[in-house]
Amino acid sequence: MRNIFLISITAFLFFSSCDIQEKLDKIATFDIRNSAEFTVPSASGINIPLDFPTPDINTSSEQSFENNNTSANLVENVNLTDLKLTITSPDGRTFSFLKSLEIYIHNNSEGSTLIAEIQDIPDNVGSVLDLQTTEANLDEYIKEDSYSLQFEAVTDETTNSETDISAEMIFEVKAKIL
Repeated sequence: MRNIFLISITAFLFFSSCDIQEKLDKIATFDIRNSAEFTVPSASGINIPLDFPTPDINTSSEQSFENNNTSANLVENVNLTDLKLTITSPDGRTFSFLKSLEIYIHNNSEGSTLIAEIQDIPDNVGSVLDLQTTEANLDEYIKEDSYSLQFEAVTDETTNSETDISAEMIFEVKAKIL
């Protein structure tokens, strides 16, 4: 009888500690959302590489850390989980003018890191493009006050006007809590 009692207590403590750890892990994981607006120049040829940066993007990370009971020095890992591009102008433009696209995050202290890409963009793509994100650890970029994005695209068709694009990003942050 005593063995059954000890086994029951051990099992209870084991499963309770697993549940507590899961709750702590969940509390220490949150998202930071950022957005950026930029313009792709017109392209007068096919298979022409285009490189263009965005203006600096403010991270607002300190406020996000504070809202989630943590701080920059407790951040363990940051990954980009979603990056969606939407053409805002001109009306009717689609991403079919691109063959491929790579997006890098950049700041002065860390340099550049590939964060998302798409290859072989189909001709029937619309005005919204979801990119495949990498598993790069981006905590040093998000801890900073700002970063920029660098786009490397290869065209698939000519365009006679600039294309305005909005980028929506979601970064998953894993951090220890205070």
